[in-house]
This record gives sequence, C-alpha cells and structure tokens, in this order.
Amino acid sequence: MASTALKRCLRGNSTVSRCCYRSMHAAGQRVPLGDSELIMGDTMERLTPHNDLLASPKQLNERLQHDGYLYIKGFHPRQAVLDANLVVLEHFQDQTNVLDTDNHPLGNGILKEGCGLGCVPFLEGRNPISHHPTVLKVLEGDHAYKFFDSLFNMPSATFDYKWLRGVHRQAFTGAHADSVYMSRGSNRLLTCWSPMMDIPLELGTLAMLEGSHRLPAFQQVHQTYSALDAEAAGLQGTGWYTTDPLELSQQFGGVWKTDDFEAGDVLIFTMRTFHMSSKNQTDRVRVSCDTRWQPAADPMDTRYMGALKGHGDAKFGLHNTDPQATPKGVTMDELKSQWGLVWSK
Repeated sequence: MASTALKRCLRGNSTVSRCCYRSMHAAGQRVPLGDSELIMGDTMERLTPHNDLLASPKQLNERLQHDGYLYIKGFHPRQAVLDANLVVLEHFQDQTNVLDTDNHPLGNGILKEGCGLGCVPFLEGRNPISHHPTVLKVLEGDHAYKFFDSLFNMPSATFDYKWLRGVHRQAFTGAHADSVYMSRGSNRLLTCWSPMMDIPLELGTLAMLEGSHRLPAFQQVHQTYSALDAEAAGLQGTGWYTTDPLELSQQFGGVWKTDDFEAGDVLIFTMRTFHMSSKNQTDRVRVSCDTRWQPAADPMDTRYMGALKGHGDAKFGLHNTDPQATPKGVTMDELKSQWGLVWSK
C-alpha cells in the first residue's frame, strides 16, 4: 500500500502523481544516489523511525550513538512546515520567476523548463526568508528547543545560519561528513535536516550511511577526512568526500538508508555520519533546510553566528561545484591520494 506521503502526492497534478507513484514499489526500486544507482532491498534499505523512543532521552541518545542518526516522523507541526514552504516558493517566484505558474499552482513548485544550476535563488545564511517568522516557527519553534534541551539534558542553542535550499532537477549532494565544515565549536554539535514539503524518493531524499560514524573500518577516514577543516585547508570545490556512495559502503561498510519523507519529519545526525542525497528526478523544486544544534554552554563556531551572510559565503557544498573556486587550494582527490584512500572500483 502507498504511504501517507505518497497518497498526498497522488492527489496532486498528473506530473507529481506519476513520479510519486513509483515510490509505492519499495523492493527493487532503483534509487539514483549520486553517481551510482542503488537498489532498494539490496544495496539500499528503508529507514526505520525512532518515534517509539521519544519518551526516553536516554534511549534516543543510545540510538543516536549506535546508528549515527535519529529519524523522527512528525517532529514539526505539518501545517507550519507547509506554510513555511509556501513562503519560500513565493520568494522564488517574486525574485526570479522560476516557477511555471502558468500551468501549475504555485504550491506545486514546478520549475520552468531549463531551470538548472544557479536558477533557483540562494537562501542559505541569515536572511529575510531563512528568518521569516513563518519559517522560524518551524526551524526554531518551541517544540525544537524542548526536544534538544531534553536530548542534551541541558539548555540547547542553534546556529543563526540556516542552510535553506531549493534543489532543482537532477541535482544532488555528494557524500560527506559535516565535521569538515563546522569543527571550530562544540564536539556535541548535531545536524537537523527538515524537509519543507512531502519528499518522496523521486524528489531527492537524504540518505544516511548507517554506522559510518563508528565502524572500525572508517577509522582512517575519520582520522583524515573527518578531521579536516575544509576552510583552513583551502579545499577546492564542494568538500564532499565522493559523489559515488559505493566508494564508502563497498570499502568501509555501513548501509545506505533513506525513505519517502513527509513535511514535519526530520533526520538528526552526528558530525561524523556520512550522508548524501538522491537526485531530484522531477520538475519540482525540492525545498529543505539544515539547522545545527548543540548544548548552549558549549563553544559555538562563530562563522555561523551573527551578521547576515550571502551567496559569497557559500564556500562549500551544492552551490560550489567549481573546482577552481579556491585556485591555490588542494583538491579532495589529492588529499585522498596523500591519505592512501584512493578507491579502485
């Protein structure tokens, strides 16, 4: 049977309905994850929610330490998320007119033909949209503070910088650990990924490499790559370890897992848990946001606090695919060669 998220998709227009329908077929479904195509039930598995542990912060922490992530359904109020998504879509249309509202409702987020890299407005940082009251009601709502206060067993804090993104067709995020981008503060920092809409596999979902934060085979990777300060090293390009998920799972182990997500769901994970996203195979813009949380008493990475930040501050990730962005820097391939981590398929 179709999940609730897919049933909602099936009520949409025909374009959305056709792409969502394929997610009803879980076993054997092919998932384009970066440069490889993984098969559900074989080289990829479905995530299992951790909602049954919500009454016990101790068990949540134990599961976080074991799996490297927490998958919580309905973490945010669903309607609040959908309201925030509409704010984002309205901004996209007002700023760049990238949505095909002549043929589809604005809320469907259908991109105009030909919209690719650089077409969707950049929203990362601290700006009027990332910090719009309707958006912050989701990202920094009382429910979020209550959860993280309980998880840390002390008052929590979150970065001012928000990684709010719209992802166009065929785009994806490569495999990486967040430690390379934000290692100058708390060692208890966590990422919280929030889909701002229903996101079935075809829209490009986040995939976790379960166990990658702790498996012994990853020790050399964590002693080298995960310990890297990408900015200090002058790393060129995205900061991703690889765009091929099999480079990690076949060499070092772990299981790639993902799911069809609903507005309100979250994935919370450690700085050393490898993750990436599948390709957006649709004409819709996929909207999601990363926030970072930590104990308020711990030192914070000051690069992500305070003044407004703009496109020029996006040194790494999806919006920096130009390997020459840091001309005098070092490439990931050069570093992996130095570390003895070159992969031969």
